Order: sequence, then structure tokens, then C-alpha cells
Amino acid sequence: MTNGKVLVSGSDGRIGQATVAELREHGYDVTPADIRRRAAWNTQIVDFTDLDQVIGVMQGHDAAVHLAAIPSPEAHTNEVVFSNNVVSTFNVLEAATILGINTVVMASSISALGYAYRHRYFHPQYVPVDEAHPLLSQDSYGLSKMIGETLAAGFLRRSPDMALISLRFTLVVDESAREWMRPARDNPPDSEATFGAFWTFVDLRDAASACRLALENARPGHEAYLINAPHIYRREDIRDLLAAHYPGEYPIAKHVRGSASPVDPGKAQRQLSWSARYNWDGELIER
Repeated sequence: MTNGKVLVSGSDGRIGQATVAELREHGYDVTPADIRRRAAWNTQIVDFTDLDQVIGVMQGHDAAVHLAAIPSPEAHTNEVVFSNNVVSTFNVLEAATILGINTVVMASSISALGYAYRHRYFHPQYVPVDEAHPLLSQDSYGLSKMIGETLAAGFLRRSPDMALISLRFTLVVDESAREWMRPARDNPPDSEATFGAFWTFVDLRDAASACRLALENARPGHEAYLINAPHIYRREDIRDLLAAHYPGEYPIAKHVRGSASPVDPGKAQRQLSWSARYNWDGELIER
């Protein structure tokens, strides 16, 4: 679809604000909706865990971009993170089905793979990781995103004409993130969240363009896409980083060396015509 009427949940969050701006710049009629108003536009105040409110705000739209979520397990208790994220995703899909809205783009996460906030160590089954890699989450946030994708598959069985897209965003970088990334390139405060994303990143503007291109390239079915730049932000060789943080025996493709990303964004490039434009520092990626 192009230039239709789109509901954006979580519109006043980081990715939400960038996505609303991206869609409006490309001629879409956008309704921003969030649980609280933080942006300059007329945000519709909606609790996405309340199905009646979700149905009310989604009426009359051609598509939805669902970004409303608690974005990590770090600031809320596990049951709050899990229930908020799963129920809100169910409600958006349920409302879309009731209202006949066939296109829904959803924010999933690289955390669905299970490495970012793991409780017990495990290493990848192969590198580069792609969309065929099993989702092996252990934590409340990763599980909520993993189940969000399962919900999409279930709603597709219910309504086969729906076009449902799960975007597995990695570390989303804006100006505030760049402040800690500069020193972290050489002297990293490595945490589960940073090396659990395999040192990958995506610029906020590229995350927003992925949402738009997912709408424009949507087709019936459910597809998940890894959304990250083709290289890492750390200076070390990726093989050394993997050996230090993911010891074990598993195949690593020959091209994954130097700064090459151990997470493959190729599916989004092939099917959505999306590729990262910006480096971790905000400059254009040299082609």
C-alpha cells in the first residue's frame, strides 16, 4: 500500500516519532496513538491493553504499525513486561481482524532470538544468524516478542488474506546512543543487552524507513525480518568478539570476519527493498 491511512501505536516513542514523520513525509495520512502524549502532534491517548480502546482508534484505517511496547525487561517487573507486550499485540491483531484491516507491521526484536537478556548461556546454532534461526528466548521481553510473532502466525491461519510483518529491530541508535557508543567502540561496557544483540545496530531513521517499506511491500502471509546494518559498531574483529562472548562449536561463514555483521539483514534487502543507509555515527554508509 502507498499513501493510505495508517494508525501508528507507540507513536510518541523513539521509533514511533521517527516513523510518523517518515510516513507523513511520504504522503501517508497518519493517526498517532500512545498511552501518553510526548510529541508535538495530536496524539490519540490509547491504552493498547484495552481491546475496546484499540478497536475504537483503529476504525477507518487501511493499515497499522504497532510499535507500542515496554522496550526491555530492565525497568518493569517480568509479568508487567510480558503481559503488556503480549496483550497489546493480541489486541491490535484482533482489532485488525474485526475491522477488516489486512496490513499490520509489528515491532519485534532481535531479542526474540534469546541472547540479549538470557538467564543461562547458549551460543548461536550458526553464524550469520538469519530469520531461519530458532527463537530461543528465556526472558520476559524476548518471550513477549517471540510470542508476538506466534500470534501473527495464528491470526494468519484465521484470516489468510492478512499481510503481517514482524520487524526484528536490533539496537536502535539516535544521538543519545551515539554518546556512549563512541567510547564503547574501544572500551566497551559490555552487557547482556549489547553483546546479546551481536554488536549490531540500526540508525533510528533506518528503523523508520523499514516500517514504511514494510507497508509498501506487504503481501499476504506473515514474514519476519532482521533489521540491522551490515556491519558491527565495535573495532575488534567479529571473530574475536564471538570467541570471547560465544565460545563453543558452531559454523561461522567465511565472510563473517572483520567488521561484518554476524546477523544477516539480507532478507529485508531482497523482499522489502530496505537496506541501512546510516552508520553508527550518523554518517552515510559508504557503498
